[in-house]
Amino acid sequence: MHFVITALLFLFTLLSQSGAYASDIMIYDVAVIGAGTGGTAAAIQAARMGMNVVLIEETDWVGGQMTGAAVSTMDDVRSTRTGIYNEFITRVREHYDKRETAVNTCYWGSDTIALEPWVGQKVLSDMIKESSWITLLLNTKVIKANTENGKVVSAVIKDESGERTIRAKVFIDATEAGDFIPLTGARYRAGRSISPNIDKNGVIQDITYVAVVKKYPDGVPEELRITTPPPHYNEYVPHFRTITTKNGSWWPGEYPFNVPSHNAYRGLPDVTNPDRSKIDGGVAATWPLITRTAINWANDYPGRKFGAAGMPVKFLEDRKFRMEAERRAMEETLAFLYYMQTELGMKDWSVDDRQGYGSSFTNDWQNWAEMPKEFAPILMNFPPFPYIRESRRIVGVTTMTVKDVIRDVNLRRILNMVPESVALGEYPTDIHGLRDTKYLDSDLGEKPEDIPNDKEWKGGLFQIPMGVFIPEKVDGLLAAEKNISVSRVVNGSTRLQPVTMLTGQAVGALAAVSVRKKVAPREVFPIEVQWELLGSKDKLSYYSFGDVPVDSLWWRGVELAMLYGYMDNPGETIFGVEHDMHWLEVRDAFRRIFGKVELPQREYEASVTRGEFGEWLREVFGEKAEKYDAVIRQFKGGEIMKKGHLAAALAEIKYIYETHKIKK
Repeated sequence: MHFVITALLFLFTLLSQSGAYASDIMIYDVAVIGAGTGGTAAAIQAARMGMNVVLIEETDWVGGQMTGAAVSTMDDVRSTRTGIYNEFITRVREHYDKRETAVNTCYWGSDTIALEPWVGQKVLSDMIKESSWITLLLNTKVIKANTENGKVVSAVIKDESGERTIRAKVFIDATEAGDFIPLTGARYRAGRSISPNIDKNGVIQDITYVAVVKKYPDGVPEELRITTPPPHYNEYVPHFRTITTKNGSWWPGEYPFNVPSHNAYRGLPDVTNPDRSKIDGGVAATWPLITRTAINWANDYPGRKFGAAGMPVKFLEDRKFRMEAERRAMEETLAFLYYMQTELGMKDWSVDDRQGYGSSFTNDWQNWAEMPKEFAPILMNFPPFPYIRESRRIVGVTTMTVKDVIRDVNLRRILNMVPESVALGEYPTDIHGLRDTKYLDSDLGEKPEDIPNDKEWKGGLFQIPMGVFIPEKVDGLLAAEKNISVSRVVNGSTRLQPVTMLTGQAVGALAAVSVRKKVAPREVFPIEVQWELLGSKDKLSYYSFGDVPVDSLWWRGVELAMLYGYMDNPGETIFGVEHDMHWLEVRDAFRRIFGKVELPQREYEASVTRGEFGEWLREVFGEKAEKYDAVIRQFKGGEIMKKGHLAAALAEIKYIYETHKIKK
């Protein structure tokens, strides 16, 4: 009998770990809803930490805004190339390097990164497959969430085979519009209002139906040539003419801009281009060589073209309205393509038919009576969904407001360190929509004059605290996309691909620690998540020291020392890892961690040897020294202790102290 019970328990454990299910119930550690930038990063990070993860995506594309919405020019400003985002772009570079193809084809800069949507999806899919504990479910919708005692415990999913139930210890909303949040009962923001009192006539940022287009050297295939104006073309074209004209100015001149400037804005790599290695986004003379780009400049929808203040909040709350808006946005992009082929003289350009789109569309345009059938071959090569800039945002434990992203123009960063930081952002506060007070979050007190002006457009680093991912009350739920707890203004800085990948990675680590410790995410200490992220070479402080590269032995220690402020640094660029340590510096660092405590006396101006430091630690902790034994045993011998040694030791001590709540 004992053997039978043991065998049954083993089988249940095996089924749970593998995600197998019986009676239509699937069991996982972490369930991620949405396989966009944040969702894939969260799933990969959690799986790498040993979690059994299910990644659920409503469409058939992995990568969200970056691939499925074709926003495939990376919106980084150079300093957030870290963590899982850096891993992603490194793999992208390697892909194109093998094909001698430039990736710095966009944004009129020489140090930029662009990729084809299908390449981005392949890289992410490879990373998912390598993280073998991830079950990926495509074309699957979540239709219900179940809660018990204020905690999300399960969700009902639906695909072509029917309905099933997912049980998980933590659920992560990583959808493009925050669609899982309302199912859970968690409070959220939509526009400037808060649920349940949502103002559907409020405003969110415009959407854009991006389309990848390319130059056909042998002429555009007949089915991809537009011979008659698309619906409502005459309504759109006046706006197009204010943005781009055949003989417009070169960037950075004045509107309207010319065709090469337009193409270089969202220029994409093209391995079939004989001049593919000569293109440099920072050299205007090479812009005419670009043969693939994306329509993502003159086609924000609805924009101010028709007197609208912006996209109504109804877009988030009403699925029928959302479908109609997506169709209209697609129509506008189709109109711009016709504008390209006619007024801009780009007769040999059309929609790119090699990106792998066409199997599904969230707007179901195929059944749209107003769209003539003659445009179907072109629309079949459009992305499956549009670029959604602003989604529902949870009301979190912490809410970031504009003051949290104000950066010093000279230092190019915020001034105050955020100890709870688990991700970095860098983008300016870019809001596609009106900024009058009546459109900003009513309860957060933000005003138009709080939004940084064009002189501060260069941005700079800011930090994102762990509390923005955790709902104020509901347990078992985290946010990991454009739905984190931020104001509308801050969303303009946190909605971009580098940030959403890094915040997604942070949420994946938070979920994994929560499951491992068997506690709610809100009970996890920030340092536990930081420890995991820093171990993955994900930068969390706003300092970049030349003597502490990411592969340094002191990397994690120095990052934590800066986050928590228990060690001084001599400047912005050098930490001084090789500086000799004296007892005065050791004492000051300990008191910053533990407060005013009695410490064993030493001659404070004397240098400290590694062995002396180890013995001193035993005196400091006394009967509790056993808890720190792994740290103490590292310090032996007569070598003078360096600042790097001290930073590494203090990081481990800080981690043990915080996570075990040992107070001296």
